Amino acid sequence: MSETRDSLIGVFDFAWDRLESRLQGLSDAEYLWEPVADCWSIRESDSGVWTLDIERESSSPPPLTTIAWRTCHLSGHVLGGFANWLCDGGSPFEGDNEIPTHAVTARSCLERNYQRWRRGMVSFPEERLGLPIGPEFGSFAEDSAVDLMLHVLDEFIHHAAEIALLRDLYHRLS
Repeated sequence: MSETRDSLIGVFDFAWDRLESRLQGLSDAEYLWEPVADCWSIRESDSGVWTLDIERESSSPPPLTTIAWRTCHLSGHVLGGFANWLCDGGSPFEGDNEIPTHAVTARSCLERNYQRWRRGMVSFPEERLGLPIGPEFGSFAEDSAVDLMLHVLDEFIHHAAEIALLRDLYHRLS
């Protein structure tokens, strides 16, 4: 199992380096750019609190999301939430709730949560890698920690590619 973990960490590091290089020079205008109407993004409420747009019911087609939304989701929910469980045994659904309002702070938040996720993978006990992750994961309770790492990898690469595509579109359409 340790070879599997080492392979996963290697792929995560490769994907991280690729995303990090694609985020170089990200501006606030790009970060918050809404290429179509009704995009999901980050928004300031009347009380001054920033939140992610989200609705519980699925829509068809799903809404397009901004770089800001994708970065916050990836950083806080995906990496932060699952790192919370991997590192501390806490709830996987209580991630980093920081909503960075500027590109530079978003990159810092993303890096902080990626590094925490990575430390969690490195330090996770080898003897638990193949065991069920538990009831807090609902219908995925019987999946293993390796299955969870593969799920996070899928989410990470998926959202990183979307962020890269949105940057390409921004520079060609703006």
